[in-house]
Amino acid sequence: MLRLGRTGGLAVQVDPSDVHQTLEYRLDAEFASWLPIGLLTCFCGLFIFALKSPGWPPPDETFGAFAAILVGIGLTAFALLRRARRGKPVYVLSPEGAHIRWSSSRKESFIPWHEIKGVDTIDITVRHWLTRYPQNLDYHDVTVVLVSKQFYQANLHIKSLFQRGPYWSQTNFIPRGDMIQCALHGELVSVEPQQLRAAVEARWRAFGGEPDRPRPSVPVVYAARWPDEDNAAAVPGRKVVAAGEGPRPFSAWDTVKIVLPLIGIVVAGSNLLGIWSTDAQIQALARKREWQEWNARYERERRELDERLRKQREEIDEAMRRAFTRY
Repeated sequence: MLRLGRTGGLAVQVDPSDVHQTLEYRLDAEFASWLPIGLLTCFCGLFIFALKSPGWPPPDETFGAFAAILVGIGLTAFALLRRARRGKPVYVLSPEGAHIRWSSSRKESFIPWHEIKGVDTIDITVRHWLTRYPQNLDYHDVTVVLVSKQFYQANLHIKSLFQRGPYWSQTNFIPRGDMIQCALHGELVSVEPQQLRAAVEARWRAFGGEPDRPRPSVPVVYAARWPDEDNAAAVPGRKVVAAGEGPRPFSAWDTVKIVLPLIGIVVAGSNLLGIWSTDAQIQALARKREWQEWNARYERERRELDERLRKQREEIDEAMRRAFTRY
Protein backbone atom coordinates (compact mmCIF):
# COMPACT_ATOMS: atom_id res chain seq x y z
CA MET A 1 0.00 0.00 0.00
CA LEU A 2 1.18 3.49 -0.81
CA ARG A 3 0.65 6.23 1.76
CA LEU A 4 -0.09 9.62 0.27
CA GLY A 5 0.78 12.51 2.52
CA ARG A 6 3.60 13.37 4.86
CA THR A 7 4.02 15.25 8.10
CA GLY A 8 1.93 18.12 6.81
CA GLY A 9 -1.23 16.20 6.00
CA LEU A 10 -3.29 13.12 6.53
CA ALA A 11 -1.85 9.95 5.06
CA VAL A 12 -4.41 8.31 2.82
CA GLN A 13 -4.21 4.62 1.97
CA VAL A 14 -4.06 4.18 -1.80
CA ASP A 15 -3.41 1.08 -3.85
CA PRO A 16 -0.87 2.13 -6.53
CA SER A 17 -2.10 -0.61 -8.85
CA ASP A 18 -5.62 0.86 -8.88
CA VAL A 19 -5.06 3.38 -11.65
CA HIS A 20 -8.80 3.97 -11.98
CA GLN A 21 -8.82 5.96 -8.78
CA THR A 22 -8.90 9.72 -9.19
CA LEU A 23 -6.32 11.35 -6.94
CA GLU A 24 -6.59 14.94 -5.78
CA TYR A 25 -3.69 16.96 -4.42
CA ARG A 26 -4.50 20.09 -2.45
CA LEU A 27 -2.64 22.93 -0.77
CA ASP A 28 -4.71 22.78 2.42
CA ALA A 29 -2.19 20.81 4.47
CA GLU A 30 0.61 23.18 3.46
CA PHE A 31 -1.48 26.26 4.25
CA ALA A 32 -2.57 24.81 7.59
CA SER A 33 1.09 24.40 8.55
CA TRP A 34 1.43 28.20 8.41
CA LEU A 35 -0.33 28.54 11.78
CA PRO A 36 2.90 28.60 13.87
CA ILE A 37 4.43 31.08 11.40
CA GLY A 38 1.46 33.42 11.74
CA LEU A 39 1.51 33.26 15.53
CA LEU A 40 5.27 33.81 15.66
CA THR A 41 5.03 36.80 13.30
CA CYS A 42 2.28 38.35 15.43
CA PHE A 43 4.36 37.81 18.57
CA CYS A 44 7.38 39.53 17.00
CA GLY A 45 5.31 42.64 16.29
CA LEU A 46 3.95 42.76 19.85
CA PHE A 47 7.43 42.14 21.26
CA ILE A 48 8.81 45.22 19.47
CA PHE A 49 6.13 47.38 21.07
CA ALA A 50 6.71 45.76 24.47
CA LEU A 51 10.44 46.52 24.29
CA LYS A 52 9.78 50.24 23.84
CA SER A 53 6.87 50.41 26.29
CA PRO A 54 5.70 52.76 27.77
CA GLY A 55 6.94 54.80 24.81
CA TRP A 56 6.74 54.19 21.08
CA PRO A 57 9.43 52.68 18.83
CA PRO A 58 11.02 54.82 16.09
CA PRO A 59 8.76 55.37 13.05
CA ASP A 60 10.39 52.65 10.94
CA GLU A 61 10.19 50.10 13.76
CA THR A 62 6.60 51.11 14.48
CA PHE A 63 5.66 50.53 10.86
CA GLY A 64 7.42 47.15 10.85
CA ALA A 65 5.75 46.08 14.10
CA PHE A 66 2.28 47.02 12.85
CA ALA A 67 2.98 45.20 9.56
CA ALA A 68 4.15 42.09 11.43
CA ILE A 69 1.00 42.04 13.56
CA LEU A 70 -1.28 42.44 10.55
CA VAL A 71 0.58 39.78 8.53
CA GLY A 72 0.59 37.43 11.52
CA ILE A 73 -3.14 37.84 12.06
CA GLY A 74 -3.76 37.23 8.36
CA LEU A 75 -1.61 34.09 8.23
CA THR A 76 -3.18 32.73 11.41
CA ALA A 77 -6.72 33.33 10.17
CA PHE A 78 -5.93 31.80 6.77
CA ALA A 79 -4.32 28.72 8.34
CA LEU A 80 -7.29 28.19 10.67
CA LEU A 81 -9.66 28.60 7.72
CA ARG A 82 -7.77 25.97 5.74
CA ARG A 83 -7.98 23.57 8.68
CA ALA A 84 -11.76 23.95 8.70
CA ARG A 85 -12.54 24.38 5.01
CA ARG A 86 -10.74 22.73 2.13
CA GLY A 87 -9.80 24.54 -1.05
CA LYS A 88 -9.77 23.44 -4.66
CA PRO A 89 -7.27 20.78 -5.77
CA VAL A 90 -4.09 21.86 -7.53
CA TYR A 91 -3.35 18.53 -9.22
CA VAL A 92 -5.87 15.85 -10.16
CA LEU A 93 -4.80 12.52 -11.66
CA SER A 94 -7.74 10.85 -13.37
CA PRO A 95 -7.90 8.03 -15.94
CA GLU A 96 -8.34 10.71 -18.61
CA GLY A 97 -5.20 12.66 -17.78
CA ALA A 98 -3.52 15.13 -15.45
CA HIS A 99 -5.47 18.24 -14.48
CA ILE A 100 -3.50 21.23 -13.21
CA ARG A 101 -4.81 24.45 -11.70
CA TRP A 102 -2.44 27.42 -11.70
CA SER A 103 -3.09 29.78 -8.80
CA SER A 104 -1.25 32.71 -10.43
CA SER A 105 -3.54 32.80 -13.46
CA ARG A 106 -6.50 30.73 -12.20
CA LYS A 107 -6.14 28.72 -15.40
CA GLU A 108 -7.02 25.04 -15.43
CA SER A 109 -4.95 22.91 -17.78
CA PHE A 110 -5.55 19.36 -18.96
CA ILE A 111 -2.86 16.98 -20.20
CA PRO A 112 -4.16 13.68 -21.63
CA TRP A 113 -1.97 10.72 -20.81
CA HIS A 114 -1.34 9.92 -24.47
CA GLU A 115 0.18 13.39 -24.96
CA ILE A 116 2.83 12.69 -22.32
CA LYS A 117 6.10 11.44 -23.82
CA GLY A 118 7.79 10.50 -20.56
CA VAL A 119 7.93 10.89 -16.78
CA ASP A 120 11.08 11.94 -14.96
CA THR A 121 12.40 13.37 -11.69
CA ILE A 122 14.65 16.43 -11.69
CA ASP A 123 16.17 19.00 -9.36
CA ILE A 124 15.41 22.66 -10.03
CA THR A 125 17.57 25.60 -8.97
CA VAL A 126 16.31 29.14 -9.51
CA ARG A 127 18.02 32.43 -8.72
CA HIS A 128 15.53 34.36 -6.62
CA TRP A 129 15.86 38.07 -7.44
CA LEU A 130 12.75 39.34 -5.64
CA THR A 131 14.46 39.66 -2.26
CA ARG A 132 16.92 42.18 -0.91
CA TYR A 133 19.70 39.61 -1.02
CA PRO A 134 19.32 37.35 -4.11
CA GLN A 135 19.74 33.67 -3.39
CA ASN A 136 19.15 30.29 -4.99
CA LEU A 137 15.88 28.43 -4.52
CA ASP A 138 16.30 24.67 -4.72
CA TYR A 139 13.50 22.20 -5.49
CA HIS A 140 14.57 18.59 -5.15
CA ASP A 141 13.03 15.45 -6.68
CA VAL A 142 10.41 17.30 -8.69
CA THR A 143 8.20 15.05 -10.82
CA VAL A 144 7.95 16.23 -14.43
CA VAL A 145 5.93 15.00 -17.38
CA LEU A 146 7.32 15.65 -20.84
CA VAL A 147 5.08 17.02 -23.57
CA SER A 148 5.87 18.37 -27.01
CA LYS A 149 6.38 22.08 -27.52
CA GLN A 150 3.52 21.99 -30.00
CA PHE A 151 1.14 20.67 -27.34
CA TYR A 152 2.47 23.15 -24.78
CA GLN A 153 1.93 26.15 -27.05
CA ALA A 154 -1.60 25.03 -27.93
CA ASN A 155 -2.84 24.02 -24.46
CA LEU A 156 -0.61 25.17 -21.61
CA HIS A 157 1.13 28.41 -22.53
CA ILE A 158 -0.26 31.65 -21.09
CA LYS A 159 0.47 34.71 -23.19
CA SER A 160 0.17 37.24 -20.39
CA LEU A 161 3.47 37.71 -18.58
CA PHE A 162 1.59 39.05 -15.56
CA GLN A 163 -0.61 35.95 -15.32
CA ARG A 164 2.35 33.62 -15.76
CA GLY A 165 4.17 35.22 -12.86
CA PRO A 166 7.90 34.98 -12.15
CA TYR A 167 9.94 31.87 -12.92
CA TRP A 168 7.24 30.34 -15.14
CA SER A 169 9.75 28.70 -17.49
CA GLN A 170 12.15 27.88 -14.66
CA THR A 171 9.95 26.13 -12.10
CA ASN A 172 6.75 25.08 -13.93
CA PHE A 173 7.48 24.53 -17.63
CA ILE A 174 11.16 23.90 -18.22
CA PRO A 175 12.40 23.52 -21.82
CA ARG A 176 14.32 20.33 -22.59
CA GLY A 177 15.35 20.15 -26.22
CA ASP A 178 12.21 19.90 -28.33
CA MET A 179 10.17 18.95 -25.25
CA ILE A 180 8.68 20.85 -22.31
CA GLN A 181 8.93 19.48 -18.76
CA CYS A 182 5.71 20.16 -16.84
CA ALA A 183 6.63 20.17 -13.15
CA LEU A 184 4.42 18.69 -10.43
CA HIS A 185 5.80 19.82 -7.07
CA GLY A 186 5.12 17.24 -4.38
CA GLU A 187 6.23 19.49 -1.53
CA LEU A 188 3.68 22.08 -2.62
CA VAL A 189 0.85 19.67 -1.80
CA SER A 190 2.53 17.98 1.19
CA VAL A 191 3.20 14.70 -0.60
CA GLU A 192 6.48 12.84 -0.86
CA PRO A 193 7.93 13.34 -4.37
CA GLN A 194 8.43 9.60 -4.88
CA GLN A 195 4.77 8.93 -4.11
CA LEU A 196 3.59 11.58 -6.54
CA ARG A 197 5.81 10.21 -9.30
CA ALA A 198 4.61 6.65 -8.64
CA ALA A 199 0.98 7.75 -9.03
CA VAL A 200 1.73 9.72 -12.22
CA GLU A 201 3.85 7.02 -13.82
CA ALA A 202 1.38 4.23 -13.04
CA ARG A 203 -1.45 6.07 -14.79
CA TRP A 204 0.73 7.14 -17.70
CA ARG A 205 1.80 3.55 -18.34
CA ALA A 206 -1.80 2.37 -18.05
CA PHE A 207 -3.48 5.05 -20.16
CA GLY A 208 -0.64 6.58 -22.17
CA GLY A 209 -1.10 4.56 -25.34
CA GLU A 210 -1.84 6.39 -28.56
CA PRO A 211 -5.60 6.69 -29.22
CA ASP A 212 -7.03 4.73 -32.14
CA ARG A 213 -7.27 7.68 -34.48
CA PRO A 214 -4.96 9.37 -36.99
CA ARG A 215 -2.72 12.11 -35.65
CA PRO A 216 -3.73 15.57 -36.92
CA SER A 217 -1.19 17.83 -38.58
CA VAL A 218 -2.19 20.75 -36.32
CA PRO A 219 -2.11 20.69 -32.52
CA VAL A 220 -5.28 19.64 -30.75
CA VAL A 221 -6.59 22.06 -28.13
CA TYR A 222 -8.03 20.19 -25.14
CA ALA A 223 -10.61 21.74 -22.85
CA ALA A 224 -9.70 21.83 -19.17
CA ARG A 225 -12.13 19.10 -18.14
CA TRP A 226 -11.97 19.30 -14.37
CA PRO A 227 -13.31 16.05 -12.86
CA ASP A 228 -16.57 16.34 -10.97
CA GLU A 229 -16.05 15.05 -7.43
CA ASP A 230 -19.61 13.85 -6.87
CA ASN A 231 -19.76 11.92 -10.13
CA ALA A 232 -16.31 10.46 -9.62
CA ALA A 233 -17.13 9.34 -6.11
CA ALA A 234 -20.36 7.71 -7.23
CA VAL A 235 -18.68 5.41 -9.76
CA PRO A 236 -17.19 2.18 -8.34
CA GLY A 237 -13.42 2.16 -8.58
CA ARG A 238 -13.33 5.91 -9.26
CA LYS A 239 -13.35 7.14 -5.69
CA VAL A 240 -11.68 10.51 -5.29
CA VAL A 241 -8.76 10.21 -2.89
CA ALA A 242 -7.60 13.53 -1.47
CA ALA A 243 -3.89 13.91 -0.81
CA GLY A 244 -2.51 16.87 1.09
CA GLU A 245 -6.06 17.78 2.10
CA GLY A 246 -7.04 17.70 5.74
CA PRO A 247 -4.19 18.48 8.13
CA ARG A 248 -3.44 15.79 10.63
CA PRO A 249 -3.91 16.26 14.39
CA PHE A 250 -1.18 18.29 16.03
CA SER A 251 1.89 16.34 17.05
CA ALA A 252 3.87 17.13 20.18
CA TRP A 253 6.32 19.25 18.18
CA ASP A 254 3.48 21.06 16.39
CA THR A 255 1.91 21.79 19.77
CA VAL A 256 5.19 23.24 21.03
CA LYS A 257 5.51 25.46 17.93
CA ILE A 258 1.99 26.78 18.50
CA VAL A 259 1.93 27.04 22.30
CA LEU A 260 5.22 28.94 22.62
CA PRO A 261 4.17 31.86 20.34
CA LEU A 262 0.76 31.90 22.03
CA ILE A 263 2.42 32.23 25.43
CA GLY A 264 4.58 35.01 24.02
CA ILE A 265 1.52 36.79 22.61
CA VAL A 266 -0.28 36.58 25.96
CA VAL A 267 2.78 37.80 27.87
CA ALA A 268 3.55 40.68 25.47
CA GLY A 269 -0.12 41.63 25.13
CA SER A 270 -0.69 41.71 28.89
CA ASN A 271 2.44 43.82 29.26
CA LEU A 272 1.19 46.33 26.71
CA LEU A 273 -2.19 46.44 28.47
CA GLY A 274 -0.44 47.32 31.73
CA ILE A 275 -1.36 44.12 33.56
CA TRP A 276 2.28 43.67 34.51
CA SER A 277 5.49 45.64 33.99
CA THR A 278 9.21 45.18 34.43
CA ASP A 279 11.25 47.31 36.83
CA ALA A 280 12.73 49.23 33.92
CA GLN A 281 9.26 49.91 32.53
CA ILE A 282 8.03 51.07 35.95
CA GLN A 283 10.94 53.49 36.24
CA ALA A 284 10.45 54.69 32.67
CA LEU A 285 6.73 55.15 33.32
CA ALA A 286 7.50 57.13 36.49
CA ARG A 287 9.89 59.38 34.55
CA LYS A 288 7.30 59.78 31.82
CA ARG A 289 4.65 60.78 34.35
CA GLU A 290 7.05 63.24 36.01
CA TRP A 291 7.79 64.79 32.64
CA GLN A 292 4.07 64.95 31.81
CA GLU A 293 3.36 66.62 35.17
CA TRP A 294 6.23 69.07 34.68
CA ASN A 295 5.07 69.83 31.16
CA ALA A 296 1.48 70.32 32.35
CA ARG A 297 2.68 72.62 35.17
CA TYR A 298 4.85 74.55 32.73
CA GLU A 299 1.96 75.00 30.31
CA ARG A 300 -0.32 76.11 33.14
CA GLU A 301 2.19 78.63 34.45
CA ARG A 302 2.89 79.89 30.93
CA ARG A 303 -0.81 80.47 30.33
CA GLU A 304 -1.11 82.26 33.69
CA LEU A 305 1.89 84.44 32.85
CA ASP A 306 0.48 85.25 29.43
CA GLU A 307 -2.82 86.20 31.05
CA ARG A 308 -1.10 88.51 33.58
CA LEU A 309 0.95 90.15 30.85
CA ARG A 310 -2.16 90.65 28.76
CA LYS A 311 -3.96 92.32 31.65
CA GLN A 312 -0.94 94.52 32.37
CA ARG A 313 -0.81 95.63 28.74
CA GLU A 314 -4.50 96.43 28.82
CA GLU A 315 -4.09 98.44 32.05
CA ILE A 316 -1.13 100.35 30.62
CA ASP A 317 -3.00 101.05 27.39
CA GLU A 318 -6.01 102.26 29.35
CA ALA A 319 -3.83 104.48 31.55
CA MET A 320 -2.07 105.97 28.54
CA ARG A 321 -5.39 106.61 26.81
CA ARG A 322 -6.75 108.46 29.84
CA ALA A 323 -3.58 110.47 30.28
CA PHE A 324 -3.53 111.72 26.70
CA THR A 325 -7.27 112.47 26.60
CA ARG A 326 -6.81 115.14 29.34
CA TYR A 327 -4.75 117.24 27.01
